[in-house]
Amino acid sequence: MRRSALLVPLLFSMLIGTVAALLAALLAAPPARAAAQAATQTAARAELRTPVVLVHGFGDTAASLDGLEDYLHSQGWLSSDLAEFGYDWAATNDSNAARFGAFLTERFGSRPVDVTAHSMGSLLTRKYLKDGGSSRVRAWVSLGGPNHGAGDAAPCGPFATFCDIHAASLADMTPGSPFLNSLNAGDETPGATRYTTFSSSCDQQIPPGDSRAPRSTELAGAVNHVLPVGDSGCPAHYGLLGNDWIRRQIVAEFSKDPVSQVDLKTGPFRITVDSARFTSGGESGPELYDGLTLTTDGTARSLWHRDRPGATAFPDHDPWFGLDDSTRSQLFTGRSTVTAYLTDADYTAGNNDDVMAAGRVHWDPALGFGRFTAKMSGVDGGEVSVTYTVTPAQGVPVCRIRVDQAELAYFDDGTARPALYGDIAVRTGDGTRAAVWSRSASDPSTFPNQGNRTNPDPYFYQRVGSGTTYGPGPFEIGVFLWDYDASSADDLVARGTVAWDPYTDQPGTRTSEFRGDDGGHVKVTWTALCP
Repeated sequence: MRRSALLVPLLFSMLIGTVAALLAALLAAPPARAAAQAATQTAARAELRTPVVLVHGFGDTAASLDGLEDYLHSQGWLSSDLAEFGYDWAATNDSNAARFGAFLTERFGSRPVDVTAHSMGSLLTRKYLKDGGSSRVRAWVSLGGPNHGAGDAAPCGPFATFCDIHAASLADMTPGSPFLNSLNAGDETPGATRYTTFSSSCDQQIPPGDSRAPRSTELAGAVNHVLPVGDSGCPAHYGLLGNDWIRRQIVAEFSKDPVSQVDLKTGPFRITVDSARFTSGGESGPELYDGLTLTTDGTARSLWHRDRPGATAFPDHDPWFGLDDSTRSQLFTGRSTVTAYLTDADYTAGNNDDVMAAGRVHWDPALGFGRFTAKMSGVDGGEVSVTYTVTPAQGVPVCRIRVDQAELAYFDDGTARPALYGDIAVRTGDGTRAAVWSRSASDPSTFPNQGNRTNPDPYFYQRVGSGTTYGPGPFEIGVFLWDYDASSADDLVARGTVAWDPYTDQPGTRTSEFRGDDGGHVKVTWTALCP
């Protein structure tokens, strides 16, 4: 059988085509791999925008800002670049303006910020701007701010003393008050800050047509909006925070700021809540209820909780008081949030329960690893401080800790031999709390005072840990030592904690000092051991 003369050229042509196709595929592979790598790199980066700080108004808490904060997060802001400023709304706006400045530095260092303030929050933030803060605030937005006074506060003029007793800030909002006169003297919109105001005809608290404070929210030199405008609707005073039209304008205004890129850590992550402290400047021994919450990947778990009938004093000397060990360490992949809502149960007839700390603080992969502190505030100088550590979930050294020695360096309450009780304890990352040294009030240790170390208590002064190691980390050492006194109140000799994390800290031996009342001074030597 004769073969066609065209068969060989045809086969040759097909072979050439196949080789060409293979070469084309091979040549195309590197760009494809590069694109895949670029996609991976892109997934590990995010837009870094100007942080936004939200400020609530009179009689409110930072929790009222959650909806607006969530909206901004949905529009591209990193959760760690969104902050709620809670404050004591009963205090003067002067004092809260100073606290606001300290808050900005604590949360964002020297980074520029944008501000949205609701109601009276407009006054304290404007005070900060007028006193020089405009140099770091790029844009400022007021929602129903009583910038020229609140008509409802007008009675504070003749009854200023009454208002000062109940809330000094009421006097500040009185039309024509010394505070407002000073705030509005000269340039109402100082510096390079971009100023925007929103008021609503349906606002019953700060109405634009109030004869006692006409067009109160508007400022000379600002972009002033009086709703309804277009499809804005006609929100009431608190509805300004949730109005969709206003939210879109806020995003448009803040989007004028420059945007950069930031590297993100990749998960999974582990968060460990190390401790929580509560302090109050204006309330002695508040009986707290509600609680603290840790949210990871959208799942909320209680860190500390009390119902109102079980309200209790949160001792500032014990940062581990009541924390739920089953909750305080969690694995997650995205972001985590610490939320506080601590209310003081006031059982006196006629008094309301005060929210003494409220708000939330976020961690996301842009912040990196390490130890962080979330602070949230409320009335009466209330503040809760929650310390937590975030590390990778894998690859962290399995380190342990050994408490070597504890020494009472000084204590003087007029007795020769203080009778110590309490404990020196270690709390580890797996939720275990182990007492390294412990005595009850019925069996205190008669440890010698002020360097007179004859017959030292071998369970305190010597190697208190007996060579025992505790772990795995991260961990904290806590010291809570009291002096038993049968004739008077017991003194707190030393208190406090020191934290160590295997991802961020170096192993080795160190000495930590703890102090308390009557010059109480305790030194604890401890060693972090890593493989």
